[in-house]
Amino acid sequence: MRDTLLLKAEKTFTFSKPAFFLLLASVLLAAILVVATVDYIDRGLQLMKLSFLRQGTTMIHSFEAGARTSMLFRHSTGHNPLVDLAAEILKDSGIAYIRIIDEKDTVLVAEGAIPKSMVKTFADIREVGSKPVSTINWDDGIFEVTKQFIPIEPTTTGMTMMEQRWEQWNMAHKPHGRMFISVGFFTSEFETARKEDMHHALFMLTMLLLLFAAGLYFVYLYRNMRVTHATLLNTRLYADNVLESIPDSLITLDPDNKIVSCNKNAERLLGKSMKDIAGQPILEVFPACPADLLKAEDKPLEQTAECTHAGGEIVPVKVGSARLIDHLDNWIGHVLVLRDIREIRQMELQLERSRRLAALGSMAAGIAHEVRNPLGTLRGFAQFFGGEAGASDACKKYAHIMISEVDRLNRLVSELLQFGAPRELVFEKVDADGFLEKIATLLERDFSARKISYSSRKDDDVTLYGDSNLLIQVVLNLLKNSIRATPAGGNISLDLTRSGTDCRICVRDSGKGMSEETQNKMFDPFFTDSKDGTGLGLAVCHRIVEQHHGRFEVTSRVGQGTAVVIVLPGERTHYA
Repeated sequence: MRDTLLLKAEKTFTFSKPAFFLLLASVLLAAILVVATVDYIDRGLQLMKLSFLRQGTTMIHSFEAGARTSMLFRHSTGHNPLVDLAAEILKDSGIAYIRIIDEKDTVLVAEGAIPKSMVKTFADIREVGSKPVSTINWDDGIFEVTKQFIPIEPTTTGMTMMEQRWEQWNMAHKPHGRMFISVGFFTSEFETARKEDMHHALFMLTMLLLLFAAGLYFVYLYRNMRVTHATLLNTRLYADNVLESIPDSLITLDPDNKIVSCNKNAERLLGKSMKDIAGQPILEVFPACPADLLKAEDKPLEQTAECTHAGGEIVPVKVGSARLIDHLDNWIGHVLVLRDIREIRQMELQLERSRRLAALGSMAAGIAHEVRNPLGTLRGFAQFFGGEAGASDACKKYAHIMISEVDRLNRLVSELLQFGAPRELVFEKVDADGFLEKIATLLERDFSARKISYSSRKDDDVTLYGDSNLLIQVVLNLLKNSIRATPAGGNISLDLTRSGTDCRICVRDSGKGMSEETQNKMFDPFFTDSKDGTGLGLAVCHRIVEQHHGRFEVTSRVGQGTAVVIVLPGERTHYA
């Protein structure tokens, strides 16, 4: 059952809103982080390019400005002064190389280690003008700035004669056409920073993924907790419904035999609510509880006891006991099952009465057959002696007494035969209106003579099946008993009602009532509280009702009247 409830709970699992919002938030954060990282790296790259471009441009302008001064001393030094200037500039660790070529691809200056991939000819840079152009090579870690090399043109104003001569000499050695200068910078520092940014971005993305995974895990745990809670709740509701639907009374006890819980049937049986008995020892609430049932034994036990209701009524119960074990196989108490056996005992009594009546009926039938023939002979002789011509008045009187006693014995024998060998029933649908009318007609004089008020009624939907003549005999017998028990001015009623599929025939009077002892014996053969009765009338009635698969329900209190209800099946199929 637990697996079935858990399966039902798992089937109800859906992608919850918290999980959806967590996933959405994680995706958005990841997207924002990726976009921000890419933008940050791109912006850093642009700043790097701009920084190198500015440095290169400044470096080239400075180189151009220093070119004139360097040319003035070319003759005195004996070599190209631009090479010295480039070598001096390369002392800056951030500069990789300086290279100057002309249109003939003549290398005028080549200082520093120039990667092969960065060596350019005039054809590669012929479109380059005075505006710097940058190139980056991540594989070699070089950022190059290239522009046309235009040294500042000197003026002759204010020059000495020697300077003018040197200038004319320099102009005579001017390179072929335009010159181009390329300055290369190392990008290692920026590359390191860029990799660190990438590592940081990957680290943040990894952390975000871990947080997302942790969030999903906690959502999964939360959903599992909800499923488990729902399963436990369903199990508890199922157990509560089962416990409440069980017709028996259940009481759970702790190891100290104190009440932990009970169902509604137990509350009704004890006449106390759960809040009133919770925590109390079971022997205080149920003193008759057998002590053997409270021992910590493995095998279930069952005994009979009497439970006293809070209102004072004593209820016979059958008490069963079983140990309660937790998931660690530890003993945690007992569960008591109390079964109300009042109906069972009543059925046992009825069964015993039926057996006794059956045995008595068989014996009575045999005796009746043996007695009837001699009685006929006695009645014949009594009539003969009483009818003789010379018989005295005394003989006639005795003969009349004998005849009346023989007739009384004959009636008794007839009742014994009916009780011991009941006739076969003729089942049919009985006309309820005609049934009530016939009974009222037969007893009309009896009611008038005793000045008793009689009434009858029936439900519109009542249906009565059975042997009409025998049912009339039973009801007449009950009404005659009521007439004898009801004083003048009393009331007697006959009701035909429907209860579910059953038909109920209720005879109610306002007579003297019966004691509990009389109620227990009223259907026994030969039991009577009337000096004129045989004690077989109600026994015969009981046999007839049993033949109809019905039963009697008797309610009576001394001085408050009696109600006798005949409950008969209301459908023809019950008689099959």
